[in-house]
Amino acid sequence: MEIEKTKGIPAAYNGPARRETIHNQHRRSYWHDYREAGLYMLTMVIEGRHRLFGTIVGSANARAGSNEAPHMALSELGRRVLQEEVPRISQHYPMVEVWQVAMMPDHIHLLVRVKAPLPEGKHLGMVVRGFKTGCTRAWWRWQDEARGLGGETPSTAAQNKSAAVAKAFPLAEDKGLRPVLYEKGYHDRIINRPGMLENIKRYMKENPLRARIREECPRLMERQLHLWIGGREYAAFGNLFLLKYPIKEQVFFHRRDRQTGLPTEETEAYREAHHRLLRQAEEGTVLITPSVSKGEKLVVDAALDARLPLILLQKEPITPYWKPSQRRFYACAAGHLLILAPWQVDDSSDYASFHQLNDYARELCSAAEMRILNYSELRQ
Repeated sequence: MEIEKTKGIPAAYNGPARRETIHNQHRRSYWHDYREAGLYMLTMVIEGRHRLFGTIVGSANARAGSNEAPHMALSELGRRVLQEEVPRISQHYPMVEVWQVAMMPDHIHLLVRVKAPLPEGKHLGMVVRGFKTGCTRAWWRWQDEARGLGGETPSTAAQNKSAAVAKAFPLAEDKGLRPVLYEKGYHDRIINRPGMLENIKRYMKENPLRARIREECPRLMERQLHLWIGGREYAAFGNLFLLKYPIKEQVFFHRRDRQTGLPTEETEAYREAHHRLLRQAEEGTVLITPSVSKGEKLVVDAALDARLPLILLQKEPITPYWKPSQRRFYACAAGHLLILAPWQVDDSSDYASFHQLNDYARELCSAAEMRILNYSELRQ
């Protein structure tokens, strides 16, 4: 379920000037001032990943935009959050605009624009905290009504939902406490680069479709021998949905530092870049690399250890019976890794293939189109 505001959306948003500030919430960008104007995608997750906002209905094979296409069937709580709590953000903070909302059964995404500095003493975290508090109180009211405590006779469906909620939060119910709706903290993505806004909007819009595809087409997550991405053909093994993530970052290091002549991985600049890349991956950025130089391999090893989203390119062809090493196989099965093998690779020298694969990695960072090719149909 989503609402969109498109009027006045800039093609590229450059964001405000930055200055360092200290934050006490997890997954914040320490260098960004959250009191100033900015454009963000915010994500809040229901405690315990309980599916309280509704269910996804429809078919992955249905025509886009049709009634049968995958979409959210909101619960009463989901409806109240969308129709009552989301509008209150701009009512309390007129300088904050909600451009798009994407609700999923166990989480919600908000695309918001802070068009002017927030009031003195306020920052974006306080806006989110107020919204989360409002949603929690709406949940409490819904529970009271389901139990007949709000002066209304509860329906059978409402009573069943109330019982399910009590079962999901037994400790809070046993102690007579009011559990909070969302888990602590939230995730934000600062939109400040060309192309990011459209990628984020598309990512939010396609959330129900991706969820339905995972359920209906589990083999899509395994192996594809002919995949068309950004104008090139690849074979693939692993989680294809990593290609749909809105933010991707290339991991590219020369073998030797051009200024000092030292091995790149021994320099302070590399250590800073290594740390930055892993932090970005922890926040949802997909790292893309052929993992040729030692500096690239060290980032890949750390990402695999931490189960971070990763796309690897390789010269070796992916055939119908090819499998990666055990470590990479389990990373693919867990959904953290996609391995791509381009059908066209310059193998005249290691140097040529190294640079070509890195060129492909750079292209993949901005590629939006992905199609699975079925040559067997063409031969019939």
